[in-house]
Amino acid sequence: MIAWYAKVFEARVQHGDERLTFMTYDDEHHRFAFANLGPLPEDGPAPRMGKGVGVNHLAYTWSDLAELVDLYKRLKADGIVPVRPIRHGITLSMYYADPDGSLLEFQIDVLDPDAANAFMEGPAFAANPIGEKFDPDALVAALDEGLPIADFVFRSDQEAAPFGAR
Repeated sequence: MIAWYAKVFEARVQHGDERLTFMTYDDEHHRFAFANLGPLPEDGPAPRMGKGVGVNHLAYTWSDLAELVDLYKRLKADGIVPVRPIRHGITLSMYYADPDGSLLEFQIDVLDPDAANAFMEGPAFAANPIGEKFDPDALVAALDEGLPIADFVFRSDQEAAPFGAR
């Protein structure tokens, strides 16, 4: 599959190991993510919600944190909450499960393309390509109170750039 996508899209591998491969065809950190994770625990950072082989998730990128937080608030008011909010290091992502269990990743980029590519090539990403969970309600509270948000946006193993510098 990796070779097929590389050929069809003239894409290159940004990160690849026996479990995960991230590919792109432009200066974006990744356009495709391929996972060979096997059965995942229910309490893992990014569990497979559906059964069997198929699409694990689709990702949608919002333009900024305000849009992502507004979406979170709107969906939460309707009783729809993310099943996995994750600080990936290159993105801040909230995964929602549709009624069939397919994951929709709603994300913002937290680094410019060069910094994202460098982070994906570094040892922290190699050791943990998934990232860390975060609490969206705590992020909303920090924003509402005007508190610093870098700890919600960046991973604990990542040097935080000034958020908004991207």
